[in-house]
Amino acid sequence: MFGYNLSTLVIILVIALLLFGPRRLPELGESIGKAIKSFKKAHDDPESVAPKSEIPPSTAAQTATCPQCHKDYSGEFAFCPHCGQRVTKA
Repeated sequence: MFGYNLSTLVIILVIALLLFGPRRLPELGESIGKAIKSFKKAHDDPESVAPKSEIPPSTAAQTATCPQCHKDYSGEFAFCPHCGQRVTKA
């Protein structure tokens, strides 16, 4: 089973029982199961767990163009994030 024989699995379970104790072991199994379930859900449907943008479009930062490299950037920067040229705020 899983590439391990029965004696290896028993030894792993005994070590886990000694490390975490009989009270904590069910909680540990439950949390591992929930983590595996969420990983599978994220793998199957990444859009369902992707964080949504909480900033409404009306309050989003305005885009500006750098006077030197002529690339667009958004946000309030004192320097262009592309070329490092000092930009003035309008």
